[in-house]
Amino acid sequence: MTKLFEVSVLAVFSVLFAGYALFVYPFEKMSERMSAEVKAKKLKYTPATQKTAA
Repeated sequence: MTKLFEVSVLAVFSVLFAGYALFVYPFEKMSERMSAEVKAKKLKYTPATQKTAA
């Protein structure tokens, strides 16, 4: 009985994790890339690179 409960809990969390990874996360990343606020913050906080003379 306990083994069945453990396996069912593991299965439920596995399905929830896979569902999030397949259906929610890609849309979050896509909206993050399209967000003007995120782009502005990246420009603000990205360090400027300096070119060095060789």
